[in-house]
Amino acid sequence: MRGKKLAVAAISLLFSAGLGELGVRLAVPVRNVGPAFSVFDAVYGKRLKAGFRGERITPEFRMRLTTNSLGFRGPEPASFPLRAVLFLGDSFTLGYGVHDGEEYPELVRRALALPVVNAGIGNTGNGRWVKFLRREAPRYDPRCVVLQISANDFADNQAERLFELTPAGDLVELTPPREPLARGVQAAIDRIPGLSYSYLVGLAQQANFRPRPEPRAGTDRLTWRLLEEALRLCRDHRWPVLGLSADLEGERLAQAEALFGRYDAPLLRAPRRTDRPDLYYRVDGHWNAAGHAHVARLIA
Repeated sequence: MRGKKLAVAAISLLFSAGLGELGVRLAVPVRNVGPAFSVFDAVYGKRLKAGFRGERITPEFRMRLTTNSLGFRGPEPASFPLRAVLFLGDSFTLGYGVHDGEEYPELVRRALALPVVNAGIGNTGNGRWVKFLRREAPRYDPRCVVLQISANDFADNQAERLFELTPAGDLVELTPPREPLARGVQAAIDRIPGLSYSYLVGLAQQANFRPRPEPRAGTDRLTWRLLEEALRLCRDHRWPVLGLSADLEGERLAQAEALFGRYDAPLLRAPRRTDRPDLYYRVDGHWNAAGHAHVARLIA
């Protein structure tokens, strides 16, 4: 009798969950549905999963994303990508919002017939660049480094705490904070087949989402110091640099152009969303496939 009651309860629970899932899919816009692309990393804070294949579903787009055995987005290289074009940036460089093959680093690879390493990853700042250029970039000996900057780098650098500044202005490398609880919960969800594609799960995660705070006054100094260190490392290794501004405006854009100019590095500007809305998703704000194609042409 007890077993029968448990079975009935389980069936009722599954039926209710199914109805809830259907209701959410039909009536509630869920911001993100799908597994996490990244895992915790003790040096960088996080890194992309190597050999990953998954899909992200949003109200505006579906995105298929694949990583290779090196842990970068893009096809599996035929050989180690020595003398590659190295791309460092955030979700714009990762290609958030577009299918595999539509992200601008991959389009540049096809246009120039050169190896590329797309080391972009979303929700990261410039501290990761410095760590990557110090630790990993030398083994690729890149023929060129593309540094893509965004307005949200200033908040990301503050939140990530991969570096801090001394009163004298020196950079001090920090160990990333311990793995957040939310990342551990997401990892557990991803281990259950199909659960990460539940709209109910996506809605619960959306309800618990907390945006990163705006940077405190005076914290721009950390970002400019990180950018300068990245440019210095490239200069010391004799790696040519090309800068790419995704959305900087006003005084920050002028400062970035001046900084890159001091290192003889051109800074390209992607069209702003107000000037070319056809290149952007209307709500999400990332480049769509046309936007990535436009940026790839600028770079190539």
